[in-house]
Amino acid sequence: MIRITGVRLEITESEDDLIEKVRRKYNLKNVSNFTITKKSVDARKKNDIHYVYAVDLCTANEDALAGKYKEIQKAEHKTYVFPEGVKPDKPIVIAGMGPAGLLCALTLVQNGYKVIVLERGKRVDERKKDVDAFWETGVLNPSSNVQFGEGGAGTFSDGKLTTGIKDFRIRKVLEEFHAHGAPEEILYYSKPHIGTDNLYHMVASIREDIIRLGGDVRFS
Repeated sequence: MIRITGVRLEITESEDDLIEKVRRKYNLKNVSNFTITKKSVDARKKNDIHYVYAVDLCTANEDALAGKYKEIQKAEHKTYVFPEGVKPDKPIVIAGMGPAGLLCALTLVQNGYKVIVLERGKRVDERKKDVDAFWETGVLNPSSNVQFGEGGAGTFSDGKLTTGIKDFRIRKVLEEFHAHGAPEEILYYSKPHIGTDNLYHMVASIREDIIRLGGDVRFS
């Protein structure tokens, strides 16, 4: 498999044109496993705004292509593997159901660990009612508001996903977000955006999965 970077697509073109554009540019006869791995907008010139993609694909003569074009490299895919270890007899206690707590609990139960998750605030559906009431009336619930409750402080944000590190394990997080309701585009957008409406349902879905797999979720 190879990765081709810097593939340009005009804003008037469809992503359906992308594979054919790559085929023509590099004279590829057979293409399989075509996947978009990154999408960004180049708006540095106001009269030349376009999309820039990176794509992975399988084709013939991959080594020769990688040696001929600087924008083509062999694609490396590192998959997150949970480390083996002795499971403790007692449950692992996780304090807080923000993004870190939710993903920690989910990953542990997926791998057969017992967990107890503690959250000082309310479930996201009940929390949403408290937040809506605050916006409408100004009455604040100190334990259930924009800052406190299931999903953490970002639950009622616009859902932008940003990080300053390039770690292959981030893919695991994005895949879980997508599996629980986030749009597929977060897997390849350079600045992915879940959206507030999706966040609300996604958080509840992750909690339900934790419980389904044997986790114990407790709200104060």
